Amino acid sequence: MPLPDSEILQLLTSISRELVCLHETDGTYIYVSPNSETVIGYQPEELLGKNPYDFFHPDDRRLIFERSHQPLLHGAENINPTFRFLHKNGSYIWLQSDNRLTTHPTTGKQYLHTSSRDISEKIESDANLALSERKFKTLFRDSPIGLVLSSKQGYIDDVNEAFAKFLGYETFELLGKHFSEISSLGELEENLRYRDSVQKGMIDHYSIEKQYFHKAGHLVWAYITVTVLRDEMGQPIYYLAQIIDIDERKKTENLLLENNEHLKATKNSLLIQNKQLQSYNQIISHHLRAPVSNLRSLVDLLKITDAAEEKIELQNHLDEVTEDLETILSELITTLKIQSLEHYHPEWISIKDTFSKVQKLMEGELLGKKVHIDLNVTEKEMVFVSKDYLETVLLQLLSNSLQFADPSRVLRIVIESFAIGTETTISFSDNGSGIDLSRYGDQIFQLKKTFHRHMSGKGLGLFLMKYTMESLGGRIEVKSKPGEGATFLLYFPFGSTNL
Repeated sequence: MPLPDSEILQLLTSISRELVCLHETDGTYIYVSPNSETVIGYQPEELLGKNPYDFFHPDDRRLIFERSHQPLLHGAENINPTFRFLHKNGSYIWLQSDNRLTTHPTTGKQYLHTSSRDISEKIESDANLALSERKFKTLFRDSPIGLVLSSKQGYIDDVNEAFAKFLGYETFELLGKHFSEISSLGELEENLRYRDSVQKGMIDHYSIEKQYFHKAGHLVWAYITVTVLRDEMGQPIYYLAQIIDIDERKKTENLLLENNEHLKATKNSLLIQNKQLQSYNQIISHHLRAPVSNLRSLVDLLKITDAAEEKIELQNHLDEVTEDLETILSELITTLKIQSLEHYHPEWISIKDTFSKVQKLMEGELLGKKVHIDLNVTEKEMVFVSKDYLETVLLQLLSNSLQFADPSRVLRIVIESFAIGTETTISFSDNGSGIDLSRYGDQIFQLKKTFHRHMSGKGLGLFLMKYTMESLGGRIEVKSKPGEGATFLLYFPFGSTNL
């Protein structure tokens, strides 16, 4: 007659050298094999209802919780911790356990199953190894460079004083932490990729530059070399990391890079200013020569004529030439202001408020024309620029739209703002007469270029807009088709449209 399952279990566990237990998921004992007295000195009934954490060595409790208990509850398998357990005689013995999570086939409830063996004799027989380890520890702790010993799961088992001091910690504060807790996310992916290659046996060591989080909260740079320590089967058991402080060196390198970028920006700015100076000389040459020459001719004619009607006509011409000269001088003065960078004071300026001011300045011209303006920006949309510069550009754009409006339809102007990367972009569109960019695209912002023969213009407005934008480090683009209007895109650097 076959034995019942319970008797078979009782027989097998009583003669086994391993302590077999079943636990609630919090660790509480619900079954202890009969051989418990042989292994740990306790009768099974002395342990039922109690928690094994009360018997673990205080120094091992956190490690068991983080590396065995919690991973099992999260789906890990075949975890084999080694730990110290309080024997009934008052001494601690070393146990090695095979732990797994099991599920009841009927109820579906989960339990922890452990099978533990006493390995104290093995531990004691490793005295020579322990001596070697102590020597290693001495060298480890006294090393002038940072050293970290971590498990194959990435938890820190030991650190020396040099590494702890590097990060502003006491050594005990780092024990048990996962290396990712103190590593910058910037290099963490690369670090994990190398560790994976080591674990797979593709490489035995690697070196990288990475950043760690200092206890004070800032990042510090280090050069690390990680070596793997393997068991007899070739499996990784520990990682030894050597850490060299390169924080000052990296700061110096970054400062040099920033200075180089600054020098490049300064060089580009000087090139732009030099180009602008050349263009400014052309402005003076082209725009002052003609009206001054006309003034001289008209004055000479006034001196030699006696006819009253002719004098009146010459005086009228003088008024026109003087008015043109005043306009040119005003535009040149604006150019000079733009060129004087010491007067450039950028600040966060409201696009909506600035355009509203420009509308008031143009109120007289707007009243006499049919214009519909859609200002699709909010009070919060801003740009980091000098107030005068922004007013100058928007004033020129509005004047340009009014001057080149299509007389066959109501002029419609749309102003919008949006961010592209680190730039703030203002879009200024109208449905005016437009420009044939296929014909004039390469000349659109050049000096003294006009593209509407039936309309008056000096060809300075678009040049001044480009000149202004480049002076503050920005840029301008135009999209247009004849008869369909134009869209000007103003790109302002270092800004955000929504504070």
